[in-house]
Amino acid sequence: MKTKTISKRLFFTVCCGFVATLATLTACGGDDPEPDPTPKPTVSVALKSQSIAEGSEIDAKATTELLLTYTTSVKLASNADITLNGTKLTATRNPKDVTGIQIPLALEEGVDYTLIVRAGSVVANSDASASAPEFKLNFKTKPKAQPISNDATALTKKLGWGWNLGNHFDTSTGEDGKPYQWGFWDNAKPTQALYTNLKKAGASTVRIGVTWGNHQTGDDWTIDADYMAQVKQNVDWAEAAGLNVILNTHHDEYWLDIKEAASNNIVNNTIKNRLQKTWTQIAEAFKDKGDFLFFETFNEVQDGKWGWGGNLTDGGKQYNTLNEWNQVVVDAIRATGSKNATRWIGVPAYASSPAFALEDSFVLPSDPAKRIMVSVHFYDPSDFTLTPEKSGKSQWGHTAETGKYVAGSNEDHVVDIFKKLQEKFILNNIPVYVGEYGCVMHTSDRSNQFRNYYLEYVCRAAHTYNLPVVVWDNNVAGGGDEHHGYINHNDGTYLKGQESLVKTMIKAATSDDADYTLESVYNKAP
Repeated sequence: MKTKTISKRLFFTVCCGFVATLATLTACGGDDPEPDPTPKPTVSVALKSQSIAEGSEIDAKATTELLLTYTTSVKLASNADITLNGTKLTATRNPKDVTGIQIPLALEEGVDYTLIVRAGSVVANSDASASAPEFKLNFKTKPKAQPISNDATALTKKLGWGWNLGNHFDTSTGEDGKPYQWGFWDNAKPTQALYTNLKKAGASTVRIGVTWGNHQTGDDWTIDADYMAQVKQNVDWAEAAGLNVILNTHHDEYWLDIKEAASNNIVNNTIKNRLQKTWTQIAEAFKDKGDFLFFETFNEVQDGKWGWGGNLTDGGKQYNTLNEWNQVVVDAIRATGSKNATRWIGVPAYASSPAFALEDSFVLPSDPAKRIMVSVHFYDPSDFTLTPEKSGKSQWGHTAETGKYVAGSNEDHVVDIFKKLQEKFILNNIPVYVGEYGCVMHTSDRSNQFRNYYLEYVCRAAHTYNLPVVVWDNNVAGGGDEHHGYINHNDGTYLKGQESLVKTMIKAATSDDADYTLESVYNKAP
């Protein structure tokens, strides 16, 4: 009995073990499991940053690519699928950063865009099985700027590109009633041919700077009649040639002592009295001239420190004094009547600086005719445009070599200043003109390439922001500091090697060709 009982239990145990094993085999499919044919990625690919933010509004012309940066080194899959508004794009890996993908963009202004990088288009460089998820970006471009159309922009067209008869009538001894005895600084005798040839070249305006104090005598500050006749002759010649004329007081700064006037009411009143008498004579002499003639109250009034002197510490006294002087001149001109009742009058801020013109300290004169213009000069950066021999700054712009240019004064600076002038004044129907700009001839071919680029860029930027420009010309040929010669002051012929540059400046300052843009000039930098 005991033996049989043990056999039954053993049989039951063996059977149960076999059944359990069979059940296990049946549950596992019977055979060993197949390996997963798709290996798991060894790295992850996630977007780290993007150069265009979701929902942003960007500048179409300034934005030429989208840069996507990932958390690991990446590459583009052979079947990469990247589209912009449904149009397929071709991307490349960023050569400067193995974690970046560059997507070239050709955008239009005023358009809503959707860019999609499909899943699997960007993969890990070390493991192609690891890919970035789909990326979708919505953005739009700024609408195309609408042309400004008002009196200010109409005047821009009228003045166009201009030329300064520099160092002629503005010659100064710095003394009352004592003219310069050895001819004019430009060593020239202007003729009708000068103005006729300027017009043929494409100039629209001539700025004639005049120093009056050297030719004034007596308590009433009478201007010498012969000197006035010479000035009038040149205005007549310009009129006959069909040019506009800007006539001013130029190197009279020697008696326009703004620092002393700002701190002494007696001095200030004496100067204002002389200003009234001087400008009344000028205005009377020209009051019947047509609207081709423009008056400009002053040239570059400052205390000798060019904006870095007492004006910064006197609590605004010099600025207020210049505002007063501008008002005195405007009132004197308007009081003479005839065509002067509505003639355009240009007024400068301190030192004729755009920076000071943009400050609240500069207050425009009140004028019943509402025909006041703002006059500025632009020689930024002066280490390149005026004194390259002294400063050693022989290049300019985004392609200039380190150490050879003035930091912070390249293309962005030009655009920033001109755009701000447009926004403050021109959009509010107040004309602005650049009464002087320029750059001396440099002494090497390489440096003059940058000079030519600078002059073209400044002129094209001025046109873009509705500023007429008047180049400074002192009739000095050759290269080096103070060499500002372009056109012979006697007969209007070109000085050696300057014809092409003058034509380029005129085109840049006046052409309405939509394909001739600041960007196209920028892309031609040396």
